[in-house]
Amino acid sequence: MTLFVCTQIEAPCQPGNQVAVTEIAVQDFAALGITPASIGTAVALGFGMVFFLAMLGFVLGVVVQMIRRHL
Repeated sequence: MTLFVCTQIEAPCQPGNQVAVTEIAVQDFAALGITPASIGTAVALGFGMVFFLAMLGFVLGVVVQMIRRHL
């Protein structure tokens, strides 16, 4: 996989400042958008979704039990 990396800090990157590198040569994860903040956001979102779905299932189970007891 070939990635284009800008050698200057500018947006948008001019074509003369772009360098093609292979995936093995890329060691700067921040240049790819992988930062501690993005990893933390992904982990928090994943944990939140799992917790939300678990609580939703629990509440639905309690509601179903209450309905069955009163019928």
